Amino acid sequence: MTSDAPIRSSRRPVCRRAGIRAFSLIEILVVAGLMSVIILGLVAMFGQTQRAFRTGLAQTDVLESGRLVSDMLVRELVLVTPSHQANVANFYAEVPPPLVYQPLLQTLPGGAQRTNVLMDLFFLTRENRRWTAIGYRVGTPDAGGGVLYRYAATNLAPEELRGQLLAFMKAPLTNLNRVADGVVHFRVRAFDTNGLWMRADLPWDPRHDRFDIRLSGVVPGEVGLYLFKSNAVPAAVEVELGVVERRTWERAATIPDPGARRQFLSQQAGRTHLFRQWVKLPMVDPSAYIQTP
Repeated sequence: MTSDAPIRSSRRPVCRRAGIRAFSLIEILVVAGLMSVIILGLVAMFGQTQRAFRTGLAQTDVLESGRLVSDMLVRELVLVTPSHQANVANFYAEVPPPLVYQPLLQTLPGGAQRTNVLMDLFFLTRENRRWTAIGYRVGTPDAGGGVLYRYAATNLAPEELRGQLLAFMKAPLTNLNRVADGVVHFRVRAFDTNGLWMRADLPWDPRHDRFDIRLSGVVPGEVGLYLFKSNAVPAAVEVELGVVERRTWERAATIPDPGARRQFLSQQAGRTHLFRQWVKLPMVDPSAYIQTP
């Protein structure tokens, strides 16, 4: 039996969704470019944060070291006491001789130059009946800077004071205590009872019985020698300390040639931090500053 009804297929018609589209190549390139810009910005911000963090750590290290040394100098200098003995150095500060030392010049922004000075410092202090001789000096002044060392001879009797300055000057660095690294400036200025900077001998002491003050032949305008004897000590002292940052000094310390190290340190003015302390000496004897007949 035949039928005129259309034959239906057993397959279902495939339904195709219209309007489905993928990202084009240009769109992918744009997104990739934007992501690259964002990543580069994050990396740059992270690098700046890291540099600021390292700079802050370096400045913290330098400030801590400089303040510790400055505070130690203040605590010791206020105890400076005249020995009242002839030809005994109560207080001494000197720029090393020209054959050993030349000042370090650092170029500042704008082209100006700062002159850094390295001086040796020695003084006597007394607690009760016992005397102490203390000295400071930078180990390698010919290289423009170095390690600051401290000399100390304690529990001295009055008759033992005469040779202490010479003992300090001849003491090898291995016998001294290491105080601070990267010191490129250590300057001492003495002031009289009127608060005036002492730059010349007192006119009534021509034989240097109590005062011997001489201008420096190495650093123009600076005092090259302070030597106070007998009953004389300064009425006040100004100490200025210049320290380079730790990472800068570590790099400088790897340069074996003193001239090359000096050249490197001369370019580090921006990484040099200065500390200044004014110390009034309470044990000053005013009669040392009065002319006697």
